[in-house]
Amino acid sequence: MSQPNAIPAPPSEPAWDVTVTRLARTMGPRVEACAQGLARRFQAIGLGSDTQVRQTPRGLSTFLALVGQRGLICIVDMTLVDGMAVGRGPCAALDIRLLDACGDVLDRACSETLAFDALSPENLDRAATAVYVATLAQFDLLQPVAQSSRCG
Repeated sequence: MSQPNAIPAPPSEPAWDVTVTRLARTMGPRVEACAQGLARRFQAIGLGSDTQVRQTPRGLSTFLALVGQRGLICIVDMTLVDGMAVGRGPCAALDIRLLDACGDVLDRACSETLAFDALSPENLDRAATAVYVATLAQFDLLQPVAQSSRCG
């Protein structure tokens, strides 16, 4: 008889759960505020949106669903990735991805390793702008500016 393959033990680090929980409490509100800012930008061009925060297998995820006249356009996934949960060890990262309506990754706007004060508001604003521009381009949401006719 053959012996079954040994199941590898998940990485472990004492007190990591406490560390990542603190990081999520610090970064979670910043990420949610960034998603709300993005929602306002998209609403200004006529798109609807819905924001949800959920614990996922990768970490704490904030999802911004963008809706047009014909339904769901795409989803912006902003996840505070728990390195232990994905088998990389005691580390954390903010991963911002643009997903199509089927959930397939179209673009990765930001993947930055985090420390407690790691992601500055300026870096988060740059990432949000990158997502906004990528979404406009990917889904052809750029509208030509209507020029007024001048009589004279």
